[in-house]
Amino acid sequence: MGLNSGSAKMDVAPDKASRRKCWDSRDRFFQCLNDNHIDNSLDPAELPKVNEKCAALKKQFESDCIDTWVKYFQEKRFNDIVRKRYIAKLESEGAQPLPFKIEGVKK
Repeated sequence: MGLNSGSAKMDVAPDKASRRKCWDSRDRFFQCLNDNHIDNSLDPAELPKVNEKCAALKKQFESDCIDTWVKYFQEKRFNDIVRKRYIAKLESEGAQPLPFKIEGVKK
């Protein structure tokens, strides 16, 4: 029962079991990407490596999750990696957190 049905749109939100199945598939796929040092699974230059190392897990992830979630999770993963590296770079250069909280800014 794949939620990713190509061009067909899903009329109802996935239920709890479907969400859990999606998240589990996502976590397994992302672990494979981590194990193989693949940062951006949406980058055309990385696709051959993704398809060689993690093809079955990617297919399962795409099957278990709706299309918009697949794209969102992959984009978010890459953005989180870039953000963590940028923060680490700033900290290595001596940057300090602000001594006050800026309203409206999420951590």
